[in-house]
Amino acid sequence: MKLILGLGNPGKRYQKSRHNLGFRVLHSLTRRLKIDLKQRRYKSLMGRGRIGKKRIVLAQPLTFMNNSGVAAASLVRGLKIPLKNLIVVCDDIDLPIGRIRIKKKGSSGGHKGLESIIQHLKSNEFPRLRMGIGRPPQGMDPKEYVLENFTKEENSVVKKAIDRAGEALILLGEEGIIPAMNKYNVSER
Repeated sequence: MKLILGLGNPGKRYQKSRHNLGFRVLHSLTRRLKIDLKQRRYKSLMGRGRIGKKRIVLAQPLTFMNNSGVAAASLVRGLKIPLKNLIVVCDDIDLPIGRIRIKKKGSSGGHKGLESIIQHLKSNEFPRLRMGIGRPPQGMDPKEYVLENFTKEENSVVKKAIDRAGEALILLGEEGIIPAMNKYNVSER
């Protein structure tokens, strides 16, 4: 079984913020796969379903971004998910808007949600799909930037990226991480 964990901040205030791309990808995937996130367990909203013949759990932490590791650890332990079957979806300030990047493992890259997950799981050995949100304008605090909504112009690029991320996650679920990386880790948007 695979666990796809979309990161973001709970609450209407943050719903369309740059930092909530993980939630947005997860919600797009729930519609595509007809999975409801109704079950409240392991400090998350979660739903079960399938990608092809493979069982999956989609989950959205009920914790704030900087405490994502609390929910991730609870899910991994409670569902007995091997770390190689945990896929974290989050935003990335170091990627241009619209770009996606899949990695088998790695550091947090300064992302507080990933930092929390690495700390609580005591490992960075889990796949992740990162979505570009671009760098903040000169002089703007990155902490403020990630909590802002996308501009109207950026939204059309972001919507396409969310669809591509969903396709990438489905391929990852069906065929594994290498085919997904080969197809979606390209420089095009």
